[in-house]
Amino acid sequence: MSVQKQNVGNAGEYYVAALLSAMDYTATITLGRAERYDILAVSPDGKRYKFSVKARFKKEATAFRLSERDEKGHEGDFFYVFVRLNELKELPDYWVVPSGRVSKVIADAHKKWLADAHNNTSMRKIPIEVKGSDKKYYAADWTAEMTKYKNTFGAVNG
Repeated sequence: MSVQKQNVGNAGEYYVAALLSAMDYTATITLGRAERYDILAVSPDGKRYKFSVKARFKKEATAFRLSERDEKGHEGDFFYVFVRLNELKELPDYWVVPSGRVSKVIADAHKKWLADAHNNTSMRKIPIEVKGSDKKYYAADWTAEMTKYKNTFGAVNG
Protein backbone atom coordinates (compact mmCIF):
# COMPACT_ATOMS: atom_id res chain seq x y z
CA MET A 1 0.00 0.00 0.00
CA SER A 2 1.30 3.44 -0.91
CA VAL A 3 0.09 6.50 0.97
CA GLN A 4 0.91 10.10 0.11
CA LYS A 5 3.31 11.79 2.53
CA GLN A 6 0.78 14.51 3.42
CA ASN A 7 -1.84 11.88 4.27
CA VAL A 8 0.62 10.01 6.49
CA GLY A 9 1.24 13.24 8.39
CA ASN A 10 -2.48 13.95 8.67
CA ALA A 11 -3.17 10.40 9.91
CA GLY A 12 -0.52 10.82 12.62
CA GLU A 13 -1.98 14.15 13.75
CA TYR A 14 -5.54 12.85 13.88
CA TYR A 15 -4.42 9.74 15.76
CA VAL A 16 -2.66 11.84 18.41
CA ALA A 17 -5.64 14.21 18.65
CA ALA A 18 -7.92 11.21 19.17
CA LEU A 19 -5.69 9.87 21.96
CA LEU A 20 -5.64 13.26 23.67
CA SER A 21 -9.42 13.60 23.34
CA ALA A 22 -9.89 10.15 24.86
CA MET A 23 -7.83 11.37 27.85
CA ASP A 24 -10.25 14.32 28.22
CA TYR A 25 -7.91 16.92 26.74
CA THR A 26 -9.34 19.56 24.45
CA ALA A 27 -7.21 19.11 21.33
CA THR A 28 -7.12 21.29 18.23
CA ILE A 29 -5.21 20.41 15.08
CA THR A 30 -3.64 23.57 13.65
CA LEU A 31 -3.94 22.41 10.01
CA GLY A 32 -0.65 24.05 9.10
CA ARG A 33 -1.53 27.40 10.63
CA ALA A 34 1.16 27.20 13.32
CA GLU A 35 4.81 27.09 12.33
CA ARG A 36 6.09 24.54 14.83
CA TYR A 37 3.03 22.90 16.34
CA ASP A 38 0.51 20.51 14.86
CA ILE A 39 -1.75 20.20 17.91
CA LEU A 40 -2.61 22.62 20.69
CA ALA A 41 -4.19 20.99 23.72
CA VAL A 42 -5.58 21.85 27.12
CA SER A 43 -5.51 19.20 29.84
CA PRO A 44 -8.48 18.53 32.13
CA ASP A 45 -6.75 20.63 34.83
CA GLY A 46 -6.31 23.59 32.44
CA LYS A 47 -2.62 23.24 31.49
CA ARG A 48 -1.77 24.09 27.89
CA TYR A 49 0.47 21.95 25.68
CA LYS A 50 1.86 22.06 22.15
CA PHE A 51 2.66 18.96 20.09
CA SER A 52 4.64 18.49 16.92
CA VAL A 53 3.65 15.20 15.30
CA LYS A 54 5.99 13.26 13.02
CA ALA A 55 4.50 10.17 11.37
CA ARG A 56 5.90 7.26 9.40
CA PHE A 57 3.79 4.68 7.60
CA LYS A 58 6.02 1.57 7.53
CA LYS A 59 6.14 -0.86 10.43
CA GLU A 60 9.91 -1.19 10.09
CA ALA A 61 10.55 2.57 10.43
CA THR A 62 13.24 3.10 13.07
CA ALA A 63 13.91 6.85 12.78
CA PHE A 64 12.11 10.12 12.15
CA ARG A 65 13.36 13.12 10.20
CA LEU A 66 13.69 16.50 11.81
CA SER A 67 15.43 19.71 10.84
CA GLU A 68 18.05 22.05 12.21
CA ARG A 69 15.35 24.27 13.69
CA ASP A 70 14.32 21.38 15.96
CA GLU A 71 17.59 21.86 17.84
CA LYS A 72 16.34 25.22 19.12
CA GLY A 73 13.29 26.67 20.79
CA HIS A 74 12.38 23.89 23.16
CA GLU A 75 9.84 24.76 25.81
CA GLY A 76 8.48 22.99 28.88
CA ASP A 77 4.99 22.70 27.38
CA PHE A 78 6.17 21.54 23.95
CA PHE A 79 6.43 17.84 23.04
CA TYR A 80 7.19 15.79 19.95
CA VAL A 81 5.00 12.79 19.20
CA PHE A 82 6.57 10.28 16.84
CA VAL A 83 3.91 8.00 15.34
CA ARG A 84 4.62 4.77 13.46
CA LEU A 85 1.38 3.79 11.71
CA ASN A 86 2.48 0.17 11.18
CA GLU A 87 0.96 0.16 7.68
CA LEU A 88 -2.47 0.10 9.38
CA LYS A 89 -2.07 -3.65 9.97
CA GLU A 90 -2.05 -3.13 13.75
CA LEU A 91 -2.48 -0.25 16.15
CA PRO A 92 0.10 2.51 15.70
CA ASP A 93 3.04 2.90 18.05
CA TYR A 94 3.88 6.35 19.34
CA TRP A 95 6.53 8.05 21.46
CA VAL A 96 5.90 11.31 23.36
CA VAL A 97 9.23 13.06 24.00
CA PRO A 98 9.85 16.44 25.65
CA SER A 99 11.16 18.99 23.15
CA GLY A 100 14.18 19.76 25.32
CA ARG A 101 15.25 16.14 25.18
CA VAL A 102 14.74 15.95 21.41
CA SER A 103 16.76 19.16 20.92
CA LYS A 104 19.68 17.87 22.97
CA VAL A 105 19.76 14.42 21.38
CA ILE A 106 19.72 15.64 17.78
CA ALA A 107 22.20 18.48 18.46
CA ASP A 108 24.67 16.09 20.13
CA ALA A 109 24.28 13.48 17.37
CA HIS A 110 24.77 16.09 14.64
CA LYS A 111 27.97 17.39 16.26
CA LYS A 112 29.36 13.83 16.34
CA TRP A 113 28.27 13.30 12.73
CA LEU A 114 30.05 16.50 11.61
CA ALA A 115 33.19 15.49 13.53
CA ASP A 116 33.15 12.32 11.43
CA ALA A 117 34.04 14.47 8.36
CA HIS A 118 30.49 14.75 6.96
CA ASN A 119 29.27 17.91 5.23
CA ASN A 120 26.80 20.03 7.12
CA THR A 121 23.11 19.66 6.30
CA SER A 122 19.90 21.04 7.79
CA MET A 123 18.43 17.54 8.08
CA ARG A 124 18.44 15.76 11.44
CA LYS A 125 17.02 12.45 12.54
CA ILE A 126 16.00 10.90 15.77
CA PRO A 127 15.91 7.13 16.11
CA ILE A 128 13.39 5.13 18.06
CA GLU A 129 15.83 2.26 17.81
CA VAL A 130 19.57 2.85 17.36
CA LYS A 131 20.97 0.50 14.72
CA GLY A 132 24.13 0.04 12.67
CA SER A 133 26.40 3.03 12.10
CA ASP A 134 24.06 5.31 14.11
CA LYS A 135 25.44 3.70 17.27
CA LYS A 136 28.41 6.06 17.21
CA TYR A 137 26.23 9.18 17.08
CA TYR A 138 23.63 8.44 19.76
CA ALA A 139 24.02 7.60 23.43
CA ALA A 140 24.29 3.89 24.13
CA ASP A 141 21.15 3.94 26.27
CA TRP A 142 18.98 5.99 23.86
CA THR A 143 16.94 2.98 22.66
CA ALA A 144 16.25 2.04 26.28
CA GLU A 145 15.29 5.64 27.09
CA MET A 146 12.81 5.65 24.22
CA THR A 147 10.93 2.75 25.81
CA LYS A 148 9.81 5.05 28.65
CA TYR A 149 8.24 7.38 26.07
CA LYS A 150 6.52 4.62 24.08
CA ASN A 151 2.72 4.49 23.88
CA THR A 152 2.24 6.84 26.82
CA PHE A 153 1.77 10.50 27.52
CA GLY A 154 3.70 10.00 30.77
CA ALA A 155 6.30 12.62 29.75
CA VAL A 156 3.49 15.17 29.56
CA ASN A 157 1.79 14.22 32.79
CA GLY A 158 4.86 13.40 34.81
